[in-house]
Amino acid sequence: MNHHKLIIPMTMVILLTCFSCAYKFSGEGPLPSGVTSVQIPMFANRTGETGIENVFTNDLINEFILKRKSALRTQEDAEATIIGAIEYIRDITIAHKTQRTSTQRRVIASVALRLIDAKGQTLWSASGITANEAYEVTDDKLATEQNKREALNELSKRLAEKLFNRLTDNF
Repeated sequence: MNHHKLIIPMTMVILLTCFSCAYKFSGEGPLPSGVTSVQIPMFANRTGETGIENVFTNDLINEFILKRKSALRTQEDAEATIIGAIEYIRDITIAHKTQRTSTQRRVIASVALRLIDAKGQTLWSASGITANEAYEVTDDKLATEQNKREALNELSKRLAEKLFNRLTDNF
């Protein structure tokens, strides 16, 4: 049997095993500064979108429930607080029927997040975290507004996942 033919495949297996040991899925890392428990109060809403702070806050809480339920605590029991703020929500036209009539728009949202300890010291922060979603514009203003609301709901879920991953990635 020729052992030289096995050297290259065995070397490849060993190298792949060594390099893949450090690989982790996004969001599996610890929270910053060794924090193990957090509370998430209502996001600040710096936009004209009424009630959107409820959607964004609930989606981040749901992301924690899905991926790190044990970290969620009440205000009295949490080591740290995640402070969120919706910085802006913008609409841009991405498709036109005529020069003055759009058929599709994109809603873009930006969020800032801070992790603060019980003394109010910032342990981690990020701003300008964005997500976007397209929606259809129709002649019916109520239908268009409903389409925009659905787009914001989708965008919020994606943004919550992105925020959670940013918080728990220890690069």
